[in-house]
Amino acid sequence: MSSRSWLRQQPMPRKARRTDMPPLKEIKIPLWISLGLGALVYCFFYFNYPALPGNSLVHPLGWWGWFDQGEYIKAARALMQGDFSAGKHAYPPLYPAIGSILLPWVPVHPFFFFNLLGLLTFANVFMVFATRYTSQVEAFALLALSVYFNEIIILNFAIPWTSTGTALLYSLTIYRLLQKSKPGRPLASIPVESAKAFLFSGTFSLLAILRPIDAGAAAVFYPAYLYFSFKSLGGATSQVRAKALFFQALALGAGLLIGLGLFLLFNLKVHGHVLGGYYSSALANGYFPFELPRKVFSLVFDANTVFLEPGASLISHFPWLALSIIGAIGCLIWGSAMLKIMAAAICLQFSLYAPYGDLTPVSIWRYYNIHYFKWMFPYLAFFAWLVLRWIFEHASLSTLRETAFRAVVILACAAVLLMPRFSVTPTGPIVLRQVDAENRVAFSSNGDAIDFIDVEGLAGGFNEIFLGDHKLLADGEPMHRVKDFKLVPSPGGVRIFFNQTVHAREFLLTPVGLNFAPGGLRLTASSYRFTLGKPKLIHDIATANH
Repeated sequence: MSSRSWLRQQPMPRKARRTDMPPLKEIKIPLWISLGLGALVYCFFYFNYPALPGNSLVHPLGWWGWFDQGEYIKAARALMQGDFSAGKHAYPPLYPAIGSILLPWVPVHPFFFFNLLGLLTFANVFMVFATRYTSQVEAFALLALSVYFNEIIILNFAIPWTSTGTALLYSLTIYRLLQKSKPGRPLASIPVESAKAFLFSGTFSLLAILRPIDAGAAAVFYPAYLYFSFKSLGGATSQVRAKALFFQALALGAGLLIGLGLFLLFNLKVHGHVLGGYYSSALANGYFPFELPRKVFSLVFDANTVFLEPGASLISHFPWLALSIIGAIGCLIWGSAMLKIMAAAICLQFSLYAPYGDLTPVSIWRYYNIHYFKWMFPYLAFFAWLVLRWIFEHASLSTLRETAFRAVVILACAAVLLMPRFSVTPTGPIVLRQVDAENRVAFSSNGDAIDFIDVEGLAGGFNEIFLGDHKLLADGEPMHRVKDFKLVPSPGGVRIFFNQTVHAREFLLTPVGLNFAPGGLRLTASSYRFTLGKPKLIHDIATANH
């Protein structure tokens, strides 16, 4: 069976089995088991997490003392009191507004029930999606292993994050697309279909007042909606088809204005201008689209060569993601429409986040930035499972040769995928000029391209190095920490990493809260680029080349 036909089949074919054992396809997982398990696991992680407010006498605020969560609860309290002062609203208002509704009754846990609703809706929609291509047992196993029993993922559903709202709204969107993609679905009148399109878009548009960057998925989901509308009009005349699509496209655009309008009005009310403070604060961390290939590779494959964070790549934590990538590529090429949509949505959202200067292999685990991508995990597990099913489908003595051939094909694809790596090259001499009485370090280069500078002889704890308010001038121009550069611990000192390659000649570093070793400072500048080598699943376990 070709990969193309396998990826498009629904339902899953099955072989003859013993009559005393029900086929896997016929084993049903009751909804109460799927959702009940999710609720139990959610509650367990929620109430047993050390940072739960009230769980610690030393830090009684718990996660309300963290930056993001502290802003959520601050805004929720302000909305409950009708306070729209700018200092109380660092983020878009939807998530705090939801919390403000329950704040009078559960003041310590105002997001508990909404996050639980988001998780269970998300889980149910994934089951609906996956059972188009697999049995309920397989879909349930993928959900349980990738979310329920994946500690870092379920934990980030329990901790208050606006991304749980994203998982909920994405799930409602996916469910609607699943309904529209059903073959033979009867077409309602043009006004009714337009109203449905408006409702679909209006619901999705709420992302504008929840997590605006996540609304970028409209670039995938909206064309998909029109595509399925077009497919359902196959028997209509060209005039009717054009009219129906025109009004549905108009309705999608009008629905999108709901969230956008609320976003602009809220900003005007709170900040006095329509863009508000959210975009300026987000962009203050830097956004570098042209660094996307190198950034994605650092996040997915190699967190150590540049960021000196061994074991922090996504592949290091979840080696099965290598199969997920292969499965997603296969779906983009040969998959059904829904498989293409899901693979494209995952690729798009990851590409939208990766260029942010503050999204690094350091922050993705230490500061839970993995929550940006938590909605992807069961779908990524599903793509990996598709690959395994393709290898072993109908495996028997008569098809052993075909199974072996498929396995070799997948191994070859994986090898090609795992051949790229970073190569580090020293960049000219770095000359230490002086360390003055204020501990400012002046040094110079010959102006060659520099991606990072290692400074041996500076010491400090991780938080002091990574979060310290360090200052840096390059050719007299101030560089902004996080947006332009960041410091990470390195063997014997620190590494100054630049988000974009610099060509400056004169530097002045003012490290805050760091100690100088008695032996003095030694500085080395380097650049890095892609190269090919022997396939290695986990690139970031080796010592960095610097």
